[in-house]
Amino acid sequence: MRVLRVPGFAQLLGGQAVNAIGNWVAIIAIWGFAAFEFAAGAGALALLFLVLSLPGAVLGPVLGVVIDRWGPRRSLVVANLAGCLVALTLTQADSYAMVIALAVPLGLVEGLASASLDALPPRMVPDDQLVRANALLGGAEDQAIVVGPLVAAAVHAVWGLPGAFAADAVTFVIGAAVAARLRVEPVAAPEVPTTARRELVDGFGLVRRTPGLRWTLVVVTITYLLWALAGILEPLYVRDVLARSDSEFAYFQAVFGVGLVGAGLVIAAVGDRLATARTVALATIVSGGTAALYLGTDSVVVAYVGVFLWGVDVAFFYVPAKTLLQRYAPVSAHGRVLALNQSLEPMASVIAAPVAAALVVWAGVQSLAVAAGAFVVVAGVVALLRARHLPPPAPVGPADPTAGTARDSVALGGPAPLTSVPAPGRAPAPRPEAPADQG
Repeated sequence: MRVLRVPGFAQLLGGQAVNAIGNWVAIIAIWGFAAFEFAAGAGALALLFLVLSLPGAVLGPVLGVVIDRWGPRRSLVVANLAGCLVALTLTQADSYAMVIALAVPLGLVEGLASASLDALPPRMVPDDQLVRANALLGGAEDQAIVVGPLVAAAVHAVWGLPGAFAADAVTFVIGAAVAARLRVEPVAAPEVPTTARRELVDGFGLVRRTPGLRWTLVVVTITYLLWALAGILEPLYVRDVLARSDSEFAYFQAVFGVGLVGAGLVIAAVGDRLATARTVALATIVSGGTAALYLGTDSVVVAYVGVFLWGVDVAFFYVPAKTLLQRYAPVSAHGRVLALNQSLEPMASVIAAPVAAALVVWAGVQSLAVAAGAFVVVAGVVALLRARHLPPPAPVGPADPTAGTARDSVALGGPAPLTSVPAPGRAPAPRPEAPADQG
Protein backbone atom coordinates (compact mmCIF):
# COMPACT_ATOMS: atom_id res chain seq x y z
CA MET A 1 0.00 0.00 0.00
CA ARG A 2 1.24 3.47 -0.89
CA VAL A 3 0.14 4.77 2.50
CA LEU A 4 2.91 2.76 4.19
CA ARG A 5 5.48 4.69 2.14
CA VAL A 6 4.27 8.06 3.44
CA PRO A 7 7.13 9.45 5.57
CA GLY A 8 6.53 8.72 9.23
CA PHE A 9 3.28 6.78 8.81
CA ALA A 10 4.74 3.31 9.31
CA GLN A 11 6.49 4.54 12.46
CA LEU A 12 3.24 6.06 13.71
CA LEU A 13 1.52 2.74 13.06
CA GLY A 14 4.10 0.79 15.06
CA GLY A 15 4.17 3.30 17.89
CA GLN A 16 0.39 3.27 18.15
CA ALA A 17 0.31 -0.54 18.24
CA VAL A 18 2.73 -0.55 21.18
CA ASN A 19 0.92 2.31 22.92
CA ALA A 20 -2.45 0.61 22.54
CA ILE A 21 -1.12 -2.54 24.18
CA GLY A 22 0.11 -0.42 27.07
CA ASN A 23 -3.32 1.18 27.40
CA TRP A 24 -4.93 -2.23 27.64
CA VAL A 25 -2.38 -3.33 30.23
CA ALA A 26 -3.42 -0.30 32.31
CA ILE A 27 -7.13 -0.97 31.78
CA ILE A 28 -6.80 -4.59 32.88
CA ALA A 29 -4.68 -3.50 35.85
CA ILE A 30 -7.21 -0.88 36.96
CA TRP A 31 -10.37 -2.93 36.44
CA GLY A 32 -9.10 -6.34 37.40
CA PHE A 33 -5.85 -6.50 39.32
CA ALA A 34 -6.44 -3.39 41.42
CA ALA A 35 -10.00 -4.45 42.23
CA PHE A 36 -8.74 -7.79 43.54
CA GLU A 37 -5.73 -6.31 45.34
CA PHE A 38 -7.71 -3.61 47.13
CA ALA A 39 -10.93 -5.67 47.48
CA ALA A 40 -13.03 -3.05 45.69
CA GLY A 41 -16.78 -3.46 45.88
CA ALA A 42 -19.47 -2.84 43.28
CA GLY A 43 -19.87 0.79 44.33
CA ALA A 44 -16.17 1.50 43.93
CA LEU A 45 -16.13 -0.15 40.52
CA ALA A 46 -19.15 1.88 39.40
CA LEU A 47 -17.48 5.07 40.60
CA LEU A 48 -14.32 4.18 38.69
CA PHE A 49 -16.40 3.62 35.55
CA LEU A 50 -17.88 7.12 35.84
CA VAL A 51 -14.53 8.74 36.63
CA LEU A 52 -12.91 7.13 33.58
CA SER A 53 -15.79 8.06 31.26
CA LEU A 54 -16.90 11.52 32.37
CA PRO A 55 -13.73 13.57 31.73
CA GLY A 56 -13.60 12.61 28.06
CA ALA A 57 -17.37 12.91 27.68
CA VAL A 58 -17.67 16.37 29.25
CA LEU A 59 -14.34 17.97 28.31
CA GLY A 60 -13.81 16.31 24.92
CA PRO A 61 -14.88 19.36 22.88
CA VAL A 62 -12.58 21.58 24.97
CA LEU A 63 -9.69 19.23 24.24
CA GLY A 64 -10.55 19.70 20.57
CA VAL A 65 -9.85 23.43 20.87
CA VAL A 66 -6.43 22.56 22.31
CA ILE A 67 -5.72 20.23 19.39
CA ASP A 68 -6.67 22.85 16.81
CA ARG A 69 -4.49 25.44 18.53
CA TRP A 70 -1.43 23.25 19.10
CA GLY A 71 -1.81 20.92 16.15
CA PRO A 72 -2.41 17.15 16.49
CA ARG A 73 1.28 16.20 16.56
CA ARG A 74 2.09 18.43 19.54
CA SER A 75 -1.13 17.41 21.28
CA LEU A 76 -0.27 13.74 20.85
CA VAL A 77 3.22 14.29 22.28
CA VAL A 78 1.79 16.16 25.28
CA ALA A 79 -0.90 13.49 25.84
CA ASN A 80 1.69 10.70 25.85
CA LEU A 81 4.04 12.53 28.20
CA ALA A 82 1.14 13.31 30.55
CA GLY A 83 0.03 9.68 30.35
CA CYS A 84 3.54 8.56 31.29
CA LEU A 85 3.47 10.76 34.41
CA VAL A 86 0.05 9.44 35.45
CA ALA A 87 1.14 5.83 34.89
CA LEU A 88 4.31 6.33 36.96
CA THR A 89 2.22 7.87 39.73
CA LEU A 90 -0.10 4.85 39.62
CA THR A 91 2.87 2.59 40.40
CA GLN A 92 2.81 4.19 43.87
CA ALA A 93 -0.93 3.70 44.43
CA ASP A 94 -1.55 2.16 47.84
CA SER A 95 -5.36 2.32 47.87
CA TYR A 96 -8.26 2.03 45.47
CA ALA A 97 -9.22 5.63 46.29
CA MET A 98 -5.87 6.74 44.84
CA VAL A 99 -6.51 4.65 41.71
CA ILE A 100 -9.89 6.35 41.28
CA ALA A 101 -8.38 9.82 41.80
CA LEU A 102 -5.72 9.19 39.16
CA ALA A 103 -8.33 7.87 36.73
CA VAL A 104 -9.48 11.47 36.15
CA PRO A 105 -6.30 12.65 34.40
CA LEU A 106 -6.05 9.24 32.72
CA GLY A 107 -9.47 9.81 31.12
CA LEU A 108 -8.38 13.25 29.90
CA VAL A 109 -5.15 11.83 28.49
CA GLU A 110 -7.08 9.17 26.58
CA GLY A 111 -9.48 11.76 25.15
CA LEU A 112 -6.68 14.09 24.04
CA ALA A 113 -4.57 11.28 22.57
CA SER A 114 -7.43 9.63 20.66
CA ALA A 115 -8.69 12.84 19.05
CA SER A 116 -5.13 13.95 18.21
CA LEU A 117 -4.46 10.63 16.52
CA ASP A 118 -7.70 10.92 14.52
CA ALA A 119 -6.65 14.38 13.29
CA LEU A 120 -3.22 13.27 12.07
CA PRO A 121 -3.97 11.19 8.91
CA PRO A 122 -5.53 14.06 6.89
CA ARG A 123 -2.30 16.04 7.38
CA MET A 124 0.00 13.14 6.55
CA VAL A 125 -1.46 11.12 3.67
CA PRO A 126 -3.08 11.89 0.29
CA ASP A 127 -6.85 11.95 0.27
CA ASP A 128 -7.15 8.75 -1.76
CA GLN A 129 -5.18 6.93 0.99
CA LEU A 130 -7.16 8.39 3.91
CA VAL A 131 -9.46 5.38 4.40
CA ARG A 132 -6.50 3.00 4.34
CA ALA A 133 -4.63 5.14 6.87
CA ASN A 134 -7.65 5.23 9.21
CA ALA A 135 -8.19 1.48 8.85
CA LEU A 136 -4.55 0.61 9.56
CA LEU A 137 -4.40 2.92 12.58
CA GLY A 138 -7.65 1.42 13.82
CA GLY A 139 -6.21 -2.06 13.36
CA ALA A 140 -3.08 -1.06 15.29
CA GLU A 141 -5.30 -0.06 18.21
CA ASP A 142 -7.69 -2.99 17.90
CA GLN A 143 -5.02 -5.69 17.99
CA ALA A 144 -4.45 -4.66 21.60
CA ILE A 145 -7.91 -6.07 22.45
CA VAL A 146 -6.45 -9.52 21.79
CA VAL A 147 -2.80 -8.99 22.81
CA GLY A 148 -3.22 -6.48 25.66
CA PRO A 149 -4.89 -8.77 28.24
CA LEU A 150 -2.28 -11.47 27.62
CA VAL A 151 0.58 -9.00 28.10
CA ALA A 152 -1.14 -7.61 31.21
CA ALA A 153 -1.44 -11.07 32.73
CA ALA A 154 2.24 -11.84 32.03
CA VAL A 155 3.49 -8.50 33.39
CA HIS A 156 1.33 -8.76 36.50
CA ALA A 157 2.50 -12.30 37.18
CA VAL A 158 6.16 -11.22 37.14
CA TRP A 159 6.15 -7.65 38.49
CA GLY A 160 2.73 -7.23 40.10
CA LEU A 161 0.42 -4.22 39.91
CA PRO A 162 3.21 -1.57 39.88
CA GLY A 163 4.85 -3.43 37.00
CA ALA A 164 1.69 -3.19 34.90
CA PHE A 165 1.55 0.59 35.32
CA ALA A 166 5.31 0.88 34.70
CA ALA A 167 4.88 -1.03 31.43
CA ASP A 168 2.14 1.42 30.45
CA ALA A 169 4.50 4.31 31.20
CA VAL A 170 7.14 2.84 28.90
CA THR A 171 4.65 2.54 26.02
CA PHE A 172 3.60 6.17 26.56
CA VAL A 173 7.25 7.22 26.16
CA ILE A 174 7.48 5.23 22.93
CA GLY A 175 4.31 6.91 21.66
CA ALA A 176 5.66 10.37 22.51
CA ALA A 177 9.00 9.67 20.83
CA VAL A 178 7.31 8.50 17.62
CA ALA A 179 4.91 11.48 17.53
CA ALA A 180 7.73 13.96 18.14
CA ARG A 181 9.53 12.79 14.98
CA LEU A 182 6.51 13.15 12.70
CA ARG A 183 6.42 15.82 10.01
CA VAL A 184 2.88 16.94 9.28
CA GLU A 185 1.44 19.73 7.19
CA PRO A 186 0.56 22.96 9.04
CA VAL A 187 -2.74 24.77 8.59
CA ALA A 188 -3.55 28.44 8.28
CA ALA A 189 -3.66 30.43 11.48
CA PRO A 190 -6.81 32.55 12.01
CA GLU A 191 -6.38 36.12 10.77
CA VAL A 192 -8.06 37.51 13.88
CA PRO A 193 -7.12 35.88 17.21
CA THR A 194 -10.11 34.40 18.98
CA THR A 195 -10.80 33.16 22.48
CA ALA A 196 -11.02 29.48 23.35
CA ARG A 197 -14.71 29.94 24.15
CA ARG A 198 -15.34 31.45 20.70
CA GLU A 199 -13.52 28.58 19.02
CA LEU A 200 -15.55 26.07 21.01
CA VAL A 201 -18.82 27.74 20.00
CA ASP A 202 -17.65 27.94 16.39
CA GLY A 203 -16.95 24.20 16.44
CA PHE A 204 -20.50 23.39 17.51
CA GLY A 205 -21.80 25.92 14.99
CA LEU A 206 -19.84 24.20 12.22
CA VAL A 207 -21.49 20.87 13.08
CA ARG A 208 -24.92 22.47 13.17
CA ARG A 209 -24.46 24.17 9.77
CA THR A 210 -22.90 21.21 7.94
CA PRO A 211 -25.43 18.52 6.97
CA GLY A 212 -22.75 15.84 6.52
CA LEU A 213 -21.27 16.42 9.98
CA ARG A 214 -24.70 16.64 11.58
CA TRP A 215 -25.89 13.41 9.92
CA THR A 216 -22.72 11.49 10.79
CA LEU A 217 -22.65 12.53 14.45
CA VAL A 218 -26.34 11.69 14.95
CA VAL A 219 -25.83 8.22 13.47
CA VAL A 220 -22.65 7.78 15.50
CA THR A 221 -24.48 8.70 18.71
CA ILE A 222 -27.24 6.15 18.12
CA THR A 223 -24.73 3.42 17.32
CA TYR A 224 -22.53 4.26 20.33
CA LEU A 225 -25.57 3.99 22.61
CA LEU A 226 -26.22 0.47 21.30
CA TRP A 227 -22.59 -0.52 21.77
CA ALA A 228 -22.54 0.85 25.31
CA LEU A 229 -25.78 -0.90 26.25
CA ALA A 230 -24.60 -4.19 24.73
CA GLY A 231 -21.25 -3.87 26.48
CA ILE A 232 -22.99 -3.55 29.83
CA LEU A 233 -25.29 -6.50 29.08
CA GLU A 234 -22.50 -8.81 27.82
CA PRO A 235 -21.18 -10.08 31.19
CA LEU A 236 -24.73 -10.57 32.47
CA TYR A 237 -25.60 -12.49 29.30
CA VAL A 238 -22.62 -14.82 29.56
CA ARG A 239 -23.17 -15.43 33.26
CA ASP A 240 -26.96 -15.60 33.55
CA VAL A 241 -28.19 -16.72 30.10
CA LEU A 242 -25.38 -18.95 28.87
CA ALA A 243 -24.34 -19.95 32.41
CA ARG A 244 -20.67 -19.73 31.47
CA SER A 245 -17.63 -18.52 33.41
CA ASP A 246 -15.60 -15.34 33.17
CA SER A 247 -13.11 -17.27 31.01
CA GLU A 248 -15.81 -17.74 28.40
CA PHE A 249 -16.51 -14.01 28.52
CA ALA A 250 -12.82 -13.39 27.77
CA TYR A 251 -13.02 -15.77 24.79
CA PHE A 252 -15.97 -13.81 23.42
CA GLN A 253 -13.90 -10.62 23.64
CA ALA A 254 -11.03 -12.29 21.81
CA VAL A 255 -13.32 -13.45 18.99
CA PHE A 256 -14.76 -9.95 18.76
CA GLY A 257 -11.23 -8.57 18.49
CA VAL A 258 -10.30 -11.03 15.73
CA GLY A 259 -13.31 -9.92 13.68
CA LEU A 260 -12.49 -6.27 14.32
CA VAL A 261 -8.83 -6.51 13.29
CA GLY A 262 -9.55 -8.73 10.28
CA ALA A 263 -12.21 -6.37 8.99
CA GLY A 264 -9.84 -3.44 9.44
CA LEU A 265 -7.32 -5.14 7.13
CA VAL A 266 -10.06 -5.75 4.56
CA ILE A 267 -11.07 -2.08 4.69
CA ALA A 268 -7.44 -1.06 4.23
CA ALA A 269 -7.26 -3.27 1.12
CA VAL A 270 -10.54 -2.04 -0.39
CA GLY A 271 -9.87 1.61 0.36
CA ASP A 272 -11.82 4.69 -0.65
CA ARG A 273 -14.93 2.99 -2.04
CA LEU A 274 -16.15 2.34 1.52
CA ALA A 275 -15.95 5.94 2.73
CA THR A 276 -19.59 6.80 2.06
CA ALA A 277 -22.62 7.71 4.13
CA ARG A 278 -24.37 4.67 2.66
CA THR A 279 -21.71 2.38 4.14
CA VAL A 280 -22.10 4.00 7.57
CA ALA A 281 -25.90 3.65 7.47
CA LEU A 282 -25.71 0.01 6.34
CA ALA A 283 -23.18 -0.72 9.09
CA THR A 284 -25.59 0.80 11.62
CA ILE A 285 -28.33 -1.54 10.42
CA VAL A 286 -26.01 -4.55 10.61
CA SER A 287 -24.79 -3.44 14.04
CA GLY A 288 -28.32 -3.62 15.41
CA GLY A 289 -28.81 -7.05 13.84
CA THR A 290 -25.53 -8.56 15.03
CA ALA A 291 -25.94 -7.24 18.58
CA ALA A 292 -29.41 -8.80 18.72
CA LEU A 293 -28.07 -12.06 17.25
CA TYR A 294 -25.22 -12.22 19.76
CA LEU A 295 -27.18 -11.39 22.92
CA GLY A 296 -30.54 -12.79 21.86
CA THR A 297 -29.61 -16.45 21.40
CA ASP A 298 -29.35 -19.32 23.88
CA SER A 299 -26.80 -21.11 21.70
CA VAL A 300 -23.12 -20.66 22.50
CA VAL A 301 -22.19 -21.42 18.87
CA VAL A 302 -24.59 -18.79 17.50
CA ALA A 303 -23.33 -16.33 20.12
CA TYR A 304 -19.76 -16.78 18.88
CA VAL A 305 -20.90 -16.20 15.31
CA GLY A 306 -22.81 -13.11 16.41
CA VAL A 307 -19.94 -11.55 18.36
CA PHE A 308 -17.52 -12.20 15.49
CA LEU A 309 -19.86 -10.51 13.00
CA TRP A 310 -20.37 -7.69 15.46
CA GLY A 311 -16.61 -7.11 15.56
CA VAL A 312 -16.49 -7.08 11.75
CA ASP A 313 -19.33 -4.57 11.59
CA VAL A 314 -17.77 -2.23 14.16
CA ALA A 315 -14.75 -1.81 11.87
CA PHE A 316 -16.96 -1.21 8.82
CA PHE A 317 -18.82 1.45 10.79
CA TYR A 318 -16.04 3.23 12.61
CA VAL A 319 -13.49 3.75 9.83
CA PRO A 320 -15.90 5.18 7.20
CA ALA A 321 -17.64 7.35 9.82
CA LYS A 322 -14.32 8.83 10.95
CA THR A 323 -13.32 9.46 7.33
CA LEU A 324 -16.60 11.30 6.66
CA LEU A 325 -15.98 13.56 9.65
CA GLN A 326 -12.46 14.29 8.41
CA ARG A 327 -13.73 15.16 4.95
CA TYR A 328 -16.81 17.16 5.90
CA ALA A 329 -14.86 19.35 8.36
CA PRO A 330 -12.11 21.80 7.38
CA VAL A 331 -8.66 20.71 8.55
CA SER A 332 -8.46 23.71 10.88
CA ALA A 333 -11.48 22.33 12.82
CA HIS A 334 -10.52 18.64 12.86
CA GLY A 335 -9.52 18.76 16.51
CA ARG A 336 -12.91 20.05 17.65
CA VAL A 337 -14.99 17.80 15.38
CA LEU A 338 -13.04 14.61 16.05
CA ALA A 339 -12.79 15.33 19.78
CA LEU A 340 -16.57 15.74 19.82
CA ASN A 341 -16.85 12.35 18.13
CA GLN A 342 -14.51 10.84 20.73
CA SER A 343 -16.54 12.37 23.57
CA LEU A 344 -19.79 10.80 22.35
CA GLU A 345 -18.62 7.24 23.07
CA PRO A 346 -17.94 7.70 26.82
CA MET A 347 -21.07 9.86 27.06
CA ALA A 348 -23.06 6.98 25.59
CA SER A 349 -21.63 4.71 28.29
CA VAL A 350 -22.63 7.15 31.01
CA ILE A 351 -26.18 7.30 29.64
CA ALA A 352 -26.49 3.57 28.96
CA ALA A 353 -25.35 2.42 32.42
CA PRO A 354 -28.40 3.64 34.42
CA VAL A 355 -30.78 2.77 31.56
CA ALA A 356 -29.49 -0.80 31.47
CA ALA A 357 -29.66 -1.09 35.25
CA ALA A 358 -33.27 0.14 35.29
CA LEU A 359 -34.62 -1.85 32.33
CA VAL A 360 -32.80 -5.16 32.60
CA VAL A 361 -34.69 -6.08 35.78
CA TRP A 362 -37.99 -5.44 34.04
CA ALA A 363 -37.28 -6.76 30.55
CA GLY A 364 -34.42 -9.23 30.98
CA VAL A 365 -31.05 -9.28 29.24
CA GLN A 366 -32.12 -10.86 25.97
CA SER A 367 -35.35 -8.93 25.48
CA LEU A 368 -33.60 -5.63 26.17
CA ALA A 369 -30.78 -6.45 23.75
CA VAL A 370 -33.16 -7.51 20.97
CA ALA A 371 -35.35 -4.42 21.45
CA ALA A 372 -32.31 -2.12 21.36
CA GLY A 373 -30.99 -3.89 18.26
CA ALA A 374 -34.34 -3.55 16.51
CA PHE A 375 -34.50 0.16 17.32
CA VAL A 376 -31.04 0.72 15.84
CA VAL A 377 -31.98 -1.23 12.71
CA VAL A 378 -34.95 1.09 12.17
CA ALA A 379 -32.78 4.15 12.87
CA GLY A 380 -30.22 2.86 10.36
CA VAL A 381 -32.88 2.49 7.67
CA VAL A 382 -34.00 6.10 8.27
CA ALA A 383 -30.37 7.23 8.10
CA LEU A 384 -29.89 5.30 4.84
CA LEU A 385 -32.85 7.10 3.26
CA ARG A 386 -31.59 10.50 4.40
CA ALA A 387 -28.03 9.76 3.25
CA ARG A 388 -29.13 10.17 -0.38
CA HIS A 389 -29.65 13.89 0.19
CA LEU A 390 -26.17 14.59 1.61
CA PRO A 391 -23.69 16.54 -0.52
CA PRO A 392 -20.42 14.73 -1.33
CA PRO A 393 -17.57 15.59 1.04
CA ALA A 394 -14.54 17.47 -0.21
CA PRO A 395 -11.18 15.68 -0.27
CA VAL A 396 -8.54 16.48 2.31
CA GLY A 397 -4.85 15.75 2.47
CA PRO A 398 -1.42 17.25 2.80
CA ALA A 399 -0.66 20.23 0.62
CA ASP A 400 1.76 19.94 -2.28
CA PRO A 401 4.99 21.48 -0.88
CA THR A 402 6.04 22.61 -4.39
CA ALA A 403 2.85 24.53 -5.09
CA GLY A 404 3.62 27.68 -3.10
CA THR A 405 0.88 29.44 -1.18
CA ALA A 406 -2.60 30.27 -2.40
CA ARG A 407 -1.64 33.97 -2.30
CA ASP A 408 1.34 33.33 -4.59
CA SER A 409 -0.81 31.49 -7.09
CA VAL A 410 -3.53 34.13 -7.19
CA ALA A 411 -0.91 36.88 -7.53
CA LEU A 412 0.33 35.16 -10.70
CA GLY A 413 -3.15 35.23 -12.17
CA GLY A 414 -4.11 31.59 -11.57
CA PRO A 415 -6.38 29.72 -9.17
CA ALA A 416 -5.30 28.69 -5.70
CA PRO A 417 -3.49 25.31 -5.67
CA LEU A 418 -5.25 22.29 -4.25
CA THR A 419 -4.39 20.34 -1.12
CA SER A 420 -4.74 17.13 -3.12
CA VAL A 421 -6.01 15.84 -6.41
CA PRO A 422 -9.82 15.92 -6.16
CA ALA A 423 -11.65 12.64 -6.48
CA PRO A 424 -14.23 12.38 -9.26
CA GLY A 425 -17.43 14.15 -8.33
CA ARG A 426 -15.91 16.02 -5.41
CA ALA A 427 -15.24 19.71 -5.06
CA PRO A 428 -11.56 20.63 -4.66
CA ALA A 429 -10.38 21.85 -1.28
CA PRO A 430 -8.35 25.09 -1.23
CA ARG A 431 -4.86 25.22 0.16
CA PRO A 432 -4.40 27.30 3.35
CA GLU A 433 -3.07 30.76 2.70
CA ALA A 434 -0.56 31.30 5.49
CA PRO A 435 0.81 28.19 7.18
CA ALA A 436 1.10 28.37 10.91
CA ASP A 437 3.47 26.31 13.01
CA GLN A 438 0.94 23.68 14.05
CA GLY A 439 2.28 20.15 13.93
